[in-house]
Amino acid sequence: MAAEIGVPTVRGVQSGLMDYGAGVIAGLVYNTVSTFTGSGLIGGAVSAALASSVAKGNLGGMIAVNAGFRTGSVGMGGLGLGQLGGARAAKSNGNGQPKINLI
Repeated sequence: MAAEIGVPTVRGVQSGLMDYGAGVIAGLVYNTVSTFTGSGLIGGAVSAALASSVAKGNLGGMIAVNAGFRTGSVGMGGLGLGQLGGARAAKSNGNGQPKINLI
């Protein structure tokens, strides 16, 4: 299905702002809860569950999916489990700074 693009409407802008606000509030809840639960697999799940519960309708599900996707995309290394799942440490250039390849 192709996406439809149209002229912005007041109702559309208002809806977008309300969704944005719900995301900000859910993010604040997530950060607050994760300071107590940690950012590991279980703590992240608890934080995401509580953050998604403050949003109504489909927004809650989208918040939970985004939080879970981030955990999965970072890999097990982001959970403190080393190289499992493909997360790799940045290589150093010798002076303690990460090596950055521009090309």
